[in-house]
Amino acid sequence: MSYSLNEVEAHSKRATRGAGLGWGLAEEAAKATRWMCAQNIDGCRVLIGVLEAHQDSACNLQPPISLVGEWRAEAGRLCPLHVGASLSDCATLVGSNGVGIRDLSHPLFILPFVAAAARRTKTNLQVRWPGATMTTSGKTVDLAISTEAAFYVEQVEQVEITVAPPLTKDANQIGRARPCSQDWEKLNSFAALTYAPATEASRRLGAGAGQSDND
Repeated sequence: MSYSLNEVEAHSKRATRGAGLGWGLAEEAAKATRWMCAQNIDGCRVLIGVLEAHQDSACNLQPPISLVGEWRAEAGRLCPLHVGASLSDCATLVGSNGVGIRDLSHPLFILPFVAAAARRTKTNLQVRWPGATMTTSGKTVDLAISTEAAFYVEQVEQVEITVAPPLTKDANQIGRARPCSQDWEKLNSFAALTYAPATEASRRLGAGAGQSDND
């Protein structure tokens, strides 16, 4: 199955809310997922990894304790959504000096936020971790990866964001996403958690499937 980017964005937003994250982060997650899909990156797969990590107390995802020097969590791992939001807030700093990030969960999810910083500062930025290097102008991205596993890695100890030379690659975005059916169903499961269960009062008003018109 293929889905429009609008469908991906709306479904990602509902799924992120269902996973217990706030509206602001849900909107950011949805836009990030859409951007990755437009670049022919499996954004739904990456988002699911982030949401599942948030459900896992062992991951202990945290925001950065400071945006001065190397970014790190006080304990546990850095959450890529919180890191992404911080990258948006610090776009000028990132576009000038870059930044180092420690113990980041699902690092690929910060790529759309790095791209947004590149657009805002009108520069090219490069994201690197072992086995993966991505350079973006904001509109397009050039990938150099050793393996798929390195690209979609669940956690890395070190990520470097630096200013990069100009890209020669033209923008070549796609208009539809093709997540695997299993991943789409996982998003469905998260999104379903946002639906309020039907109450007896709502059933009397005709909501839900508690009554039938076929007498």
